[in-house]
Amino acid sequence: MENNGHKIDKSQQHFNLSQHAKIDLGQAYCIISCSKHRLPDMVKAVDTMTARGWSITSGLTSDDGLVFQAMTKISDNLNNPSNKRKGV
Repeated sequence: MENNGHKIDKSQQHFNLSQHAKIDLGQAYCIISCSKHRLPDMVKAVDTMTARGWSITSGLTSDDGLVFQAMTKISDNLNNPSNKRKGV
């Protein structure tokens, strides 16, 4: 499928971490969004992703009543070169 000359990656996942926090998840980058009126849900979502090995990429941003947080995750093979040699 094409959109403005760019292919759309259908492997990207989208799911809710709580009733009010949503995540758009790729393999190494994700964006968590939440209503500005439900910031405790955003905090819990970011804590959950941090516990799963994700790192906060930048500060919060907001638009149209939503708050957004970007996060990244570098695979273990990139973090630990010795894993590549061991085939892990």
